[in-house]
Amino acid sequence: MCYADTTDNPDGTATAHCYCGWSNPYPDHDAAEAAAENHTRDAEVAEAEFAATH
Repeated sequence: MCYADTTDNPDGTATAHCYCGWSNPYPDHDAAEAAAENHTRDAEVAEAEFAATH
């Protein structure tokens, strides 16, 4: 399971990151937060699909 989060940078940008190793920079906190939520949701869907077929 992925748990993505964000970090606000001093220059006003933000980084979305996850313990799985995924990480991307974004122009602001809102964009990073949306990406983190999407990453977590996408990982949950992929894990559910895998569990359903195995």
